[in-house]
Amino acid sequence: MTEDEIARGVARGLQAHERRRAEGQARSLLAGLAILAAVAVIFIVVVTYG
Repeated sequence: MTEDEIARGVARGLQAHERRRAEGQARSLLAGLAILAAVAVIFIVVVTYG
């Protein structure tokens, strides 16, 4: 294995790690928004019918 091959392998691994991290953050953001939306709907229902 040459230095170039090793460097490419490391770069590929870092890109894969960054992609997984970004996907995890996007999922967390969507989950947070869904929870916020559910709380808003519950609040509106309670204020309207409570």
